Amino acid sequence: MKSIHLLIVESDLLVLFSIGQVVRYFDNYLVVDKVEHVEDAIERMKVVPVDLVILGGQDNIDKWQSFTSFIHKAKLLLLVQNPTKELIQDAISYGVWDVILRPAAPERLRFSLEMFRYRHIYGEALEYPLQQERLDAIFFPRERHQHIVSGTIKNSEMLEKVMQFIEDKEEPQSAGEIAEVLSVSRITVRKYCEALVNTGKLHVKNKYQAKGRPIKQYFLA
Repeated sequence: MKSIHLLIVESDLLVLFSIGQVVRYFDNYLVVDKVEHVEDAIERMKVVPVDLVILGGQDNIDKWQSFTSFIHKAKLLLLVQNPTKELIQDAISYGVWDVILRPAAPERLRFSLEMFRYRHIYGEALEYPLQQERLDAIFFPRERHQHIVSGTIKNSEMLEKVMQFIEDKEEPQSAGEIAEVLSVSRITVRKYCEALVNTGKLHVKNKYQAKGRPIKQYFLA
């Protein structure tokens, strides 16, 4: 899967750090820039591709409609405090991706980014003739976690084995470590682990190495 280009607009360093911690859960989000003001973000979007903008800070929220000319290319995720009814209605009308109340709960932000990630995955993987469930995965991504468990993941025995293995360990485990013990492929294990993450039973984090891509590790929620 190609990277999802993310632009973060936030002036509060603590909030920026919190967002960064959540984004680090994912290995396919590419942060193209972090800026403090809407005006800076608009200039960046004129020269770099952006798929999703996380916009925070009251001064910036007051100017969020400055992004409407980019809405066909990039979605907005608003971090707002005490939003008005009019703001929410306008956000829906303009196709804003999500609205999260401040202070943003890390798990709520992670869930939003996970669902946005699924929209991209299934948008890229469309095959013809089109199937309704594939389209549903794009246009109703918040329901995607239910589809994974009820549709793609059919081997409940393997799901239980993966869950039990992680429960028995005190340290986070990678898909490779689990696969070696259960004698199945790493890809298979990761599929089950991601399903458990999406249903809230597991958390996932990235373990960074001196070289190469980070390794995803799974642990109990």
